Amino acid sequence: MDHALTFNSEDGRIHIGGCNFIVRNGISETDEICHALHQDKTTFLRYELGILTLKAALSTRNGEAPIYASAFREYQRTPFKDALREELQAIEKVYSNGRVSEVFHCDYISSLAERVSQTHSKYLHSGHLRFGVAQKLVNLHLKYLWVGGFIEEPPHCPVDGIIRDLAGLNYDWTTSNSRAEYENAIASLLLQAHPSSLSVWELQKFRRRDQVEI
Repeated sequence: MDHALTFNSEDGRIHIGGCNFIVRNGISETDEICHALHQDKTTFLRYELGILTLKAALSTRNGEAPIYASAFREYQRTPFKDALREELQAIEKVYSNGRVSEVFHCDYISSLAERVSQTHSKYLHSGHLRFGVAQKLVNLHLKYLWVGGFIEEPPHCPVDGIIRDLAGLNYDWTTSNSRAEYENAIASLLLQAHPSSLSVWELQKFRRRDQVEI
């Protein structure tokens, strides 16, 4: 097989073993193709992670504390979900700048809940997005982004039913609308996680109830 390398200075074409590559301004077409493919993969993964976040955060299984107002059926909820997807994109931009303090993080969860409640109250049960649901939305998406390598380690972990039961917490994320209750739950988790960080501890401890080790 011919692996000789030849270069045509007239058209910038490199010939290697029967393959042609074009170089422009020091960048080969193969580099451009690889970069475009990487962008496509990243876009796909981010979108799919958003779907997983929304599905988990909006599925409470608590009939007494639903997410949506009863007047809105599944096919009518698209504007609300679109707004939440914009919030997920904003989360990534904010947390891509580096680690944040716990106070900033709690403030962010609170502001998201207030913002969504103000702009999309008609879609929501009792007209507001509860703090417990907002923390699940923010923390779970940050966990996905962190594990996927898009951001640095987040300050907290999702506080859901599995972690609540594992840690013996008296905290129900599906019904709680209290920042103080959330902060108390986080304080208890931090004690259990020590000396590990909360995100690392939760990642190592979290197992779905039907998960089988392989």
